[in-house]
Amino acid sequence: MTALCLPLVHAQIAIDSFIVSPEKVIPGNEAIIEMTLENVGSDDVNNVRVVLDLKELPFVPIESSNEKVIRKIYDRDDATLFFRIKALPTAEPAVYTIPVTISYDDVSKISLISIEVAAPAHLAVLLQKTEIVKVKDQGKVTIKMVNDGLTTIKNLKIQLRESPAYRLTSPGTLYVGEVDIGDFETEEFTLVAMREDLTIILDIEYRDSANTVYTEAKLLTLPVYSEEEAEQLGLVEKNSLLLPGIGIIIVLGAVLIYRRRKRKNHAL
Repeated sequence: MTALCLPLVHAQIAIDSFIVSPEKVIPGNEAIIEMTLENVGSDDVNNVRVVLDLKELPFVPIESSNEKVIRKIYDRDDATLFFRIKALPTAEPAVYTIPVTISYDDVSKISLISIEVAAPAHLAVLLQKTEIVKVKDQGKVTIKMVNDGLTTIKNLKIQLRESPAYRLTSPGTLYVGEVDIGDFETEEFTLVAMREDLTIILDIEYRDSANTVYTEAKLLTLPVYSEEEAEQLGLVEKNSLLLPGIGIIIVLGAVLIYRRRKRKNHAL
């Protein structure tokens, strides 16, 4: 990679190339800048001072200063130096330009190098709650989407796939929008469970701060029980056959008492 040079005065020392390892730095991680300076003149140059201007930038030097000195660069020769820097945890994903000041004798010039900070996006999708308990129940299923990555998520859209395991009774595609780092959003789908322990499939699409598109499928399992299992677990009230029987006995008893009284009245 070749640096863009902005000379203040005529100089014979220039940045020939630089390499940043890794090419994309994650916020909170370190990077090494390997910089090669070339003496394009016909004279040797002593005490070449190289300074990275990190002011106003989300980087700090690691285990050394932002300044290096090369004692001598011979004519038509080059020299390599290394800087260790760290991207601050709060660094926003972007391409940053770092001014590099090269000075020696009465000469000073500024060159520009660039470093890209890239943060991987990640979205956790969780089942927050469900109103569905047993087969044939209709209820709301609440999905929680957590941005646990290192970049803001934009244009988030979720779509619930159709399946014979359930019948969807609400819109199947929802637009969520933006989810900040460390934040979350919730959305609801309404469906009817057609089988036990059904699995729903969500198609997720979103962009990171660099407009990179992410698409993935998420699987969530809903604990759905049969009527008998739900009763055994105490999740629903038992359908008791005793109460209807008692009701029938009471009615029959009332009829018999009525008939006996009617017969006595006739006898009188």
